[in-house]
Amino acid sequence: MKLEVFKEVVKRLEAKQEKERAGYKIGLDMYDLAEDLNVIISHLVGSQYGREGLDTFEWWCYDKDFGARADLQMTAADGSVLCSTIEELWSYLEAEANDSYDLPKKMTDEEKIESIKNFFG
Repeated sequence: MKLEVFKEVVKRLEAKQEKERAGYKIGLDMYDLAEDLNVIISHLVGSQYGREGLDTFEWWCYDKDFGARADLQMTAADGSVLCSTIEELWSYLEAEANDSYDLPKKMTDEEKIESIKNFFG
């Protein structure tokens, strides 16, 4: 993915989240309205960068608040910081890109029941 496209996607995703936050503050929960868009973005990013790349992208956007949280850092094994800027994130994702992403498998009703039984013992 070209850097300028990547930056535009992240910018618009951040703006969408800010609108959702603003709506929530006045009592509008718009998450359900945007769920399909969130899934589409996840599928596209995952297909471009792989499962781990999607996890990294979502961490950057949601946990690190689009890079704003200085208290969260992604580090290499030697302790060096990997992604301090959006450009560094893009470069990292591009370098680590792979085709390890598959669409999530939907569970059957029987699998859901079994999973619940296993969860609660």
